[in-house]
Amino acid sequence: MMRAMTQAPDPATRPAPDESGPGSRRALWYGLAAGVIVAAGFSARMANEAPRPAPAPAVSDATAGAMPAAAHSLTAVEQFAMVSPDNAPQALLQSGLTPDQQATVLAGIRRREYRLVRMPIYDEAGTGGVVTVRSGGIAQTVPLGAQPRVVLLPIRMSGEVDIMPVADPGPAGVAPGAITVLGPTPLPVIHRDEMLVLNVIVQ
Repeated sequence: MMRAMTQAPDPATRPAPDESGPGSRRALWYGLAAGVIVAAGFSARMANEAPRPAPAPAVSDATAGAMPAAAHSLTAVEQFAMVSPDNAPQALLQSGLTPDQQATVLAGIRRREYRLVRMPIYDEAGTGGVVTVRSGGIAQTVPLGAQPRVVLLPIRMSGEVDIMPVADPGPAGVAPGAITVLGPTPLPVIHRDEMLVLNVIVQ
């Protein structure tokens, strides 16, 4: 009796491996995980390389010490007499300025950055009030009264003096007057949220 001959199946006719097996699923998960890691790294790199907003500008000391902004500015031009540099030290001693402020003004006068001006200021309308007078970076608080009060102003080349009420002056406002080289002169009435910018001509 002849033995049955066993023939090996042709490789081309072998069934393809099951791609849904455990090994294939594991490889698929590894590929997905690698893709997530690469995408995360790319996003982090782009975030680091993205332009960042510039830091906010620092506020300078000069800006921090400035008078509050007024909604409306009034302007006037007046002429005042100058205090001679030789008489400036004695005049400053009677000005009410602090020793540091006096030293600053005297140093500016020696460098010819300041001219010292005498401005007698008073209450023109009898409404009273207190104003802040700022000139040459120095602010002075001045109560207005019937009798003129002399304010020494360190004037720079710009010659601007700012006058502003310390508190809400009410509907009447504050009505300063000043004794200029032409005599007693009413200045514009200053109301709430207003500031008088006085352009000083030194005589």
